[in-house]
Amino acid sequence: MRESKLLKLLAMLFAFTLVAAACGSDDGDAAGDEDTTEATDAPAEEEEAMEETTTTAPPAPDVEEGSSGGTLIWAHEQEPPDMHLDDPNNGLSITSWLRSALIEGLYGISGATEYYPELLAEEGVVTENEDGSVSISMVLRDGLMWSDGTPLTANDVSYTYDIITEGCDREDDGSIVDGGSEGCVYFTGGYTGTELITSIEVASDTEFTINMASFFAGWKALFSEVYAAHAYGANADEVNANLPEWSNADGVLPSSGPMIFESWDRGVQMNMVRNDAYHGSNSPDAVNPGVAFVDGVQVNFVADTDTQINSLKSGEAHIIMTQPQLAFGERLSTDENFTVASSAGPVYEHWGLNVLNVHLSDPLVREALAYGIDKTEVMAGLYTPLFGDSLPAEGLGNTFWMSNQSAYVDHQKMYEGPQSDAAKANLEAAGYADSGDGIYEHPEKGRLTLRVGTTGGNALRELQQQLIQAQLAASGFEIVIDNVDGGAYFGERPFSEEALAAAASGGAEGDPTVWDITQFAWVGGPWPGGSAPKGITGNGNNPYGHSNADYDVRAGECDGIVDDAARADCYNELDRYTTTLEIADTGLFMIPLTQKPSYYGYLSSVLQGAGVAPDAQGAGPLANVVDFQFS
Repeated sequence: MRESKLLKLLAMLFAFTLVAAACGSDDGDAAGDEDTTEATDAPAEEEEAMEETTTTAPPAPDVEEGSSGGTLIWAHEQEPPDMHLDDPNNGLSITSWLRSALIEGLYGISGATEYYPELLAEEGVVTENEDGSVSISMVLRDGLMWSDGTPLTANDVSYTYDIITEGCDREDDGSIVDGGSEGCVYFTGGYTGTELITSIEVASDTEFTINMASFFAGWKALFSEVYAAHAYGANADEVNANLPEWSNADGVLPSSGPMIFESWDRGVQMNMVRNDAYHGSNSPDAVNPGVAFVDGVQVNFVADTDTQINSLKSGEAHIIMTQPQLAFGERLSTDENFTVASSAGPVYEHWGLNVLNVHLSDPLVREALAYGIDKTEVMAGLYTPLFGDSLPAEGLGNTFWMSNQSAYVDHQKMYEGPQSDAAKANLEAAGYADSGDGIYEHPEKGRLTLRVGTTGGNALRELQQQLIQAQLAASGFEIVIDNVDGGAYFGERPFSEEALAAAASGGAEGDPTVWDITQFAWVGGPWPGGSAPKGITGNGNNPYGHSNADYDVRAGECDGIVDDAARADCYNELDRYTTTLEIADTGLFMIPLTQKPSYYGYLSSVLQGAGVAPDAQGAGPLANVVDFQFS
């Protein structure tokens, strides 16, 4: 029965019979919208994985530097409310993706989800001082220029810091008071790491030093954008007023990126033109060393999925990078005129376990659950046919490092399965026995029934639930699917006030029975430190109820380790707490399943070359817009 059911489910996927269920806008994986920040992990907005049978890398342009021609058209379903990424009412990925073509930072993000020196000539040099403070010496590339012809210098970096921290409450050494960011004038979602900066010393137009009270592992993300001191505003209030429309009293804000903002017809499209003063990309993914080949970029805001697809098939649009839907897989991925070029990113799907649940509170039961899940079957049935070999066939086994990052270790390899016998042995050791219908039962805790929930109406995610539901039935678990339509799921289940209160108090307050198992995606980034709060006792990003004093202490230490290799090992140690029982029996509260690339591709019948599109906040389809080239 189980094999027959799985075959039917897979047949449904391959025939794309659930297209209608996946059409329309995707629901948020938590309150809010898309990826919010790399500094702190956040539940990702759904970007479901519907891809072609193989993943094809875009060919490199082969014409001489600086050639131009044509306007690149990107069809996207979501329009930002404004262009101020740090506006409390914004924070959408589309905003950061648009800005990646207009403004650069000290470091960029590559397709391998790693930092590379963008405006810098080389890696910053970190020096530990005797008093525990840290100095980071940096050198900008020679010849950096704003699009209006003004040199981009170290003074722009210092200016950017002054704007971001204007009005903040400070300690005597100049750092921001812990919790004192309420007085800051500039709009931002958080000051993680920035509060440790005590000063920026400018030695020349290209040389400067960032002084910090102590080391912060995420320092490369602190200046992901550098503002123009001569144009963005005389103070934080002016910058906050100018960024939303990307203009000041004199007109359009100057760019340091390959494109210049031109116009915005709200509800219809946004237009950019080529920056002919561009100093060239430093991205390891870019093959064009000079200005962009295309004359400009036009972003058409098209909410309807069918309209997006039709515009690409007719040649009215050339690229797409969005939340995958079944219709894209059926109508675009199989089109010989369309090339899918998605790459693994920092968004990953997982099953999270409520350790306050009467059954899941037993580590033997949690481990039995891990033994019973066959990630290889999930990958083979739902992801590998769509993404090719861009994702590991065995699924994901780490929540701090992604499979395409150099420090990645699969810590859940011991659970590769299915291992139904091992699962049942665990259950029997925990006092459970077969109730007669294959589902196990405990004499005091009752039948082993667990609810799994997610955002309802998402075809791929619901298929994933059904596959794992069938797998776990063979290991003695009765899994009941308990979805809630749209983004309401998060507010009603794992991130409800009652659930979070229970998680923070160990069940003494709130309601620990609101949910049992949750399925959604987290957003990470090049800096894994943002993943730590998900396991810290009482943290608002920890709905699982995990509590371990040693984990809490270690989580506070990892970001302070200066040596890269030692710090990577520390993050991997935290993951072993999270995904295994190797260190403590409080662990194994998360089961990572797979990474989830955005659906990215281009019209290969029109474009001779395309740019690599890193799937991360601050990156996106225009990060390497210099490489797009028409045939």
